[in-house]
Amino acid sequence: MPPKFSLAINVGEDPAPPQSSEGGQRVLREMDSLRMDNDGITVLTSSYNPYMFNAEGMSKGNSDTGQHYKISEKDITIVKRLGAGASSVVFKGFLFRENRFVAVKKINVFERDMRHQMMNDVKALCDARSVPQLVSFCGAYHVPDGGQIAIVLEYVDGGSLADVLKKVVKIPENVLSKMTAKITKGLMLLHKRHMVHRDIKPANILINLEGEPKITDFGISAFMNGTLAVCNTFLGTVTYMSPERLENMQYSFPADIWSLGLSLVEAATGRYPYDVNVGAFELMIQVMNEDVPLINASDFSPEFRDFVRLCLQKDPLKRPSAEQLLEHPFIRKYENDPVSVKEFMQCCFDPQDKLDEIAVVFAWNFYAILSAGAERLKDLAPLYADGSVFTYDGERAVGCDAIIAKLRGVAQLHAGFKIAHEVQQVDCQALGVDGSALVHVQGHLKLGMSGPGNKPTPFTEIFVLSQISPGEYYVASQMFRLFK
Repeated sequence: MPPKFSLAINVGEDPAPPQSSEGGQRVLREMDSLRMDNDGITVLTSSYNPYMFNAEGMSKGNSDTGQHYKISEKDITIVKRLGAGASSVVFKGFLFRENRFVAVKKINVFERDMRHQMMNDVKALCDARSVPQLVSFCGAYHVPDGGQIAIVLEYVDGGSLADVLKKVVKIPENVLSKMTAKITKGLMLLHKRHMVHRDIKPANILINLEGEPKITDFGISAFMNGTLAVCNTFLGTVTYMSPERLENMQYSFPADIWSLGLSLVEAATGRYPYDVNVGAFELMIQVMNEDVPLINASDFSPEFRDFVRLCLQKDPLKRPSAEQLLEHPFIRKYENDPVSVKEFMQCCFDPQDKLDEIAVVFAWNFYAILSAGAERLKDLAPLYADGSVFTYDGERAVGCDAIIAKLRGVAQLHAGFKIAHEVQQVDCQALGVDGSALVHVQGHLKLGMSGPGNKPTPFTEIFVLSQISPGEYYVASQMFRLFK
């Protein structure tokens, strides 16, 4: 039996600018809330709390009593691009120090609307730290070369509720009940912090492969002064807007409850309950004037139908609060049901995505140990079997002892010249059906000593990982090549 190793993968708004008849003066005043200097970017919010972003992280408030998040571009390896918008790009990255994957959203800070949304996101996440029903905030930093702010968030590996519906069309009621309990608790905690999300919809509810829902995207959230405060602005996705919002009336926390109810109808039936093919204006007329499209009595329990009915009351004063909804019989009905949301979420498991994660975690830990010096090489020994083969620039070593001896010589050489591995790209490809994988690493060897000839030297290294059991591998073959 070959040796093995285990991979534990854990996986506001600015002040409104004064009006001016001169276009140039108006632009200057709009930029008053954004200040740049050699240290980074400072953004002033409507409460005049400064948020400072530099290449080493973010600070909220003053240096003594404020919140501080130390994180930089050097701490993260970008794995792949997840998506892009008009002024932002989202990447999947690996945060070395915490050995976990993150989502990195890079935003053009010079676009005022995007800056407002970014600051809403940052403020909401800073004010609601350690709330498991909200996507967690790891920090933010300035990217000087691109004029961007990068927001680093928890990576949620199951995707959004909208992604889940694309795969399964409908979600069983007992599974949906368990999801709803946690989503509603997240809404309750937001509302207790005087925040109206304003854009609750399936695309903004993330669910990880453990079955834990997370509310995300607070870019247009409103921060209220108290529980009786109201909003007046028309922001959000029209499709899920409540009638009072569409009528341009004042609104508050019940607007989120309406959006939750529509999202649940869509999740349970597999379709949005109104006709979206008629255009935005006609859709608004439907929502404001037509009867609420309640779900079919023959397909769903009375408890679920009543829960949806309460959420979709046209009169916002008749909608229950999120806290009241947590006591509803629909939430209680399936508390002891053995159904597992985690098992249900395996419909979103992506084998290639998991292979990519394994490759990145493996590569990072391998080079971290190798760079730590010869005394740490014993930690690499469990990676190799008697039949493992290591080829280093044409020299071949076979078996665990010979390979570790060769790696010891490499580590001593690197220590003497202060050479470090800089990994730039990690690719992974499945080999056959037995779970084995080929990991291809590209990077540079960087010399710590300065000098005109000490340029980084590119290298490539290939590992063939043979799987013993799910998540447990050994290195069957390894080949290193230096491009001199």
